[in-house]
Amino acid sequence: MIPKILSFLPDWIVLVQSLICFIVPIGISKFFKWINSLEKV
Repeated sequence: MIPKILSFLPDWIVLVQSLICFIVPIGISKFFKWINSLEKV
């Protein structure tokens, strides 16, 4: 059981890192667009 989890962890870490690298820039860009729209009002 434990060796299976250990062998699965690296793939999970890579998946999470790729998700963060993909989501964070999108979230930041949407956040700045939201701030810009607030400033215009």
